[in-house]
Amino acid sequence: MRPMRIPSLSFVASETGAVVRRFPAVCVFAVLATTAGVLLIEESQGGDWRMRLMLTATLGLPLSTALAVFREKRGWGPAAGALLHLALLAVLGALFFAWPHWQDPVVLRRYVQFSLGFHLLAAFLPFTGPGELNGFWQYNRTLFLRFLLSGLYAGVLFAGLAVAILALDKLFGLSVDEERYAELWVLMAFLFTTGFFLGGIPRDLDGLDAVTDYPRGLRIFSQFILLPLVGVYLVILTVYMGKIVITRVWPSGWIGYLVSSVAAAGILLLLLVFPVQERAENRWVRTYARWFYVILLPSIAMLLLAIFKRVGQYGLTENRYFMVVLSFWLAAIAVYFILSRGKSIKIIPASLCVLAFVTAFGPWGAYGMSARSQTERLRGMLAAQGVLVNGRIQPAAETVSFGDRREMSAVLTYLLETHGTKPIATGFRTAWPGRIRWGRRHGWEAGGGPGSPRRWSWKPWAWPT
Repeated sequence: MRPMRIPSLSFVASETGAVVRRFPAVCVFAVLATTAGVLLIEESQGGDWRMRLMLTATLGLPLSTALAVFREKRGWGPAAGALLHLALLAVLGALFFAWPHWQDPVVLRRYVQFSLGFHLLAAFLPFTGPGELNGFWQYNRTLFLRFLLSGLYAGVLFAGLAVAILALDKLFGLSVDEERYAELWVLMAFLFTTGFFLGGIPRDLDGLDAVTDYPRGLRIFSQFILLPLVGVYLVILTVYMGKIVITRVWPSGWIGYLVSSVAAAGILLLLLVFPVQERAENRWVRTYARWFYVILLPSIAMLLLAIFKRVGQYGLTENRYFMVVLSFWLAAIAVYFILSRGKSIKIIPASLCVLAFVTAFGPWGAYGMSARSQTERLRGMLAAQGVLVNGRIQPAAETVSFGDRREMSAVLTYLLETHGTKPIATGFRTAWPGRIRWGRRHGWEAGGGPGSPRRWSWKPWAWPT
């Protein structure tokens, strides 16, 4: 056994230089994200552009990594690289200027969608060609383990340096502001983690398909930890379905989280054991792969029934939209792996990546459909109470019950806080000609135009009668 050697400063500098030369755009985005994060901590007031810069730069990390590795795999020259960088800047620039036009909940959800999409893009884009399934798996195994190792090292390093700074403060009386700890975390999260992760990305991408290495720890984790957990979850789901059939009671709304967790754990297990599924000692893998999706299909059907029932009662929201899309995706993946002979694991990240981008915009997207659904629901409730007559708002002829007022106020609050005044302005164009003004503290007001008297105002749990 060779003794472990501590890397010298010259070795660290050499590796850092190699990472910068190989991934210059990724390093620039890491510096931008770090700078924006530190400035945001230093000046909490008026940090709109700093927050936008940090969000955009952190999205640039996985996207620029995906494009850099893709270019390497294709063997493209500097000219193609310049075109890829121009496309990269166009996408991120559009997002930077679009953030202020979206409400906070939409910004958060779209950020998660794009982050997921760009990370998935980095997972499959270099191997979009036919074949090379083993190379694709080995590449993603390396990325996954390197990502976990980067987080572990960054966490340990942050904790150690934070304790050292605290010791200087407590033992030597050196005054250290609390912001220094947050800035240290930003440095570890954006600079150190990025650099360490990039240093582990394989260079010989074409040679990965011939690699047969399979970590023993991964086999133990898959076979003796993840597989029993998936089995327990499947038994719970099956018993719960039997209970529904016997009692004829609709499934709880919590069922979506359980089915999603079972599907995610089961698919992860199939991906982890993919390279060894044809070995004689791993017959259980083939049996598991054959029956997992068959057993999962009834649970997906139960989930869809529960979601559509809830949508029929309360309309569509972003969370329900995503659950519907996820359910149909799971059903399609299950049918594909049950019926297809040439089962390609590339379809899992590729299809999820497409869904993340497609559902983020457009009238078919999560936000457009949810806004229209809840606007129509509000119009229906107003019409049922006699408040909306012939497309115009008027005082209710009878007292509206507290439950109805609360439900209408909840819908209106959702629309204004998530989508702003646009759905109200367009959905009630004839009802409220003129201005609509929204404020988090004072509710909203509708009037006939500048200088005209206010007809009525809304505040939480209140409604005009």
